[in-house]
Amino acid sequence: MYGHDISNEEKDIAVSVIALTAAFAIANRFRSPYGPFFILAVSFLVAITAFLMHELSHRYVARSYGGIAYFKMWPTGLFLALATSIFGFIFAAPGAVNIGGIYRKDQIGKTALAGPAMNIFLGILFYGMAFFTLIPVISAIFRYVAEMNFWFGFFNLIPIPPLDGYKVFTWDLYVYIVSIAIALVFVVLFVF
Repeated sequence: MYGHDISNEEKDIAVSVIALTAAFAIANRFRSPYGPFFILAVSFLVAITAFLMHELSHRYVARSYGGIAYFKMWPTGLFLALATSIFGFIFAAPGAVNIGGIYRKDQIGKTALAGPAMNIFLGILFYGMAFFTLIPVISAIFRYVAEMNFWFGFFNLIPIPPLDGYKVFTWDLYVYIVSIAIALVFVVLFVF
């Protein structure tokens, strides 16, 4: 499919989700009174929403423009995520969606913006669910997932290559300013 063996993409996604789940669990191992299985479950939810949905958004938009797009893991980045998690933080660079066949600046910019936009959307969704959830531990989980999505969205909008923000910035400065401002507001209000 799209000039790439889809089984490789599925393997790369699975390995990346597992590695990021482990990294988040290791980084947060002392931050919850609920035990390791609880931390693992929350870490899996973060890996699925903040990482996987972000990458699949890039892929979907690129393919909607007729591009070739597939996720390719970066083993060094996965190792760095696991290694840094021991110190309580994560440098996550698990891989990226490789895109070909898209050459117009607006299509490249919109494809890049799709990932952070998904993170902001998921952050709002999970914060809303946290607000309306009556069970305190579930509300805390939803809040944490929201915060991680807000942070991922903001971080990926930094205008430094190869981050998404650079592609959005070089496409349309106005769209970039509005996007980073929205992401920053959510990070300031809900993460810090």
